[in-house]
Amino acid sequence: MGKFDGYLLVSDLDGTLIGRDHSVSDENVAAIREFVAEGGRFLGATGRTELNVRPYTTGIPLSSPWILYNGAAIYDWESASFIYKAPLPRSLAEAFVCRVIDRFRLVNVQVYAGGPFCQVNPDGQPDAIAVREQQSFEDKPAAAITDDWLKVLFCSDVPEHLDGIEVLFKNDPLRGVAHSMRSGPRYFEVTAQGVNKGTALAHLKKLLDPAPRRVVAIGDYNNDIEMLQESDIPAAPESALGEVKQHAKIITACHSRSAIADLIRILGAECA
Repeated sequence: MGKFDGYLLVSDLDGTLIGRDHSVSDENVAAIREFVAEGGRFLGATGRTELNVRPYTTGIPLSSPWILYNGAAIYDWESASFIYKAPLPRSLAEAFVCRVIDRFRLVNVQVYAGGPFCQVNPDGQPDAIAVREQQSFEDKPAAAITDDWLKVLFCSDVPEHLDGIEVLFKNDPLRGVAHSMRSGPRYFEVTAQGVNKGTALAHLKKLLDPAPRRVVAIGDYNNDIEMLQESDIPAAPESALGEVKQHAKIITACHSRSAIADLIRILGAECA
C-alpha cells in the first residue's frame, strides 16, 4: 500500500493546474505521477470540453474519470465516453440564448454539447483564449445543435455585458431550472439546476470503486467553491480569489509556481 492509498485529489485546471505560462509544469506532472504511483487517484474538474483538456494531460495518468463542463458531465478517458450527463432544458435554454444575442450583439455565445463547442452568435467577438489555444470549436446556429446542451457560456471583455446578461437571466424562465456562475472575469455560464463541480464530485464519489477514503479538492475561482465544500481537505492556490481561500484548509503556492506539486508535498508530509 502506498502513502496516498484511498486519497482522491481533484484539481481545477485554469488558474490552478495550468500555470500563468498556459502550460502544466514538469513539477506538477512529476508530482501527480508520484501521487498515483503511491495509491492516489487524480482527476481534473474544469469547464473545458474533453477535446480542449487533452493538450494539458501529457504525462498525467488518465486512469480516473474527469469532471467536465463545470459539472454537467463526467468523462471516462479509458472508454472515451461520458458516464454522466446533466443537460439543460433545451427549449428554455435556446430561448434565453436568443434573447441574449438580440440584446448583446457582440457577445460570444458558446453552446457545449460534447466534442467541439459551438459558437452560435455570428456577430459575437472571438473568444481570445479559445483562439490563442487553438481550441476545438465550430460556428453553428443554435437550432442546428441536435445533441443535449450541457452548458452555455457567454464571453465578453466588457464587464457591463456580463452584468447585463446576469440581470437578464435573473428575470428569465430559465432561472427556475438552471444554475449560473462566473467562471472567470470574462465568462458567465449556465448549467442545469443543481449542477456544479461539487454536485458532480458527489456523484463521482458514488461511482468510484473502491470509494475514496479522503477527498482533496483545489481550485481558485468562484465556480470551485462547491467542489471545495464537498471535499474533506479543501485547498486553494495563493493566487486564488479571497472568497475562495476562505473555504480552504490548505493554501498552496500560486498556480505559476506548481500549486499541485506543492499540495502533494504538503499532503505527503501529513502522511509521514
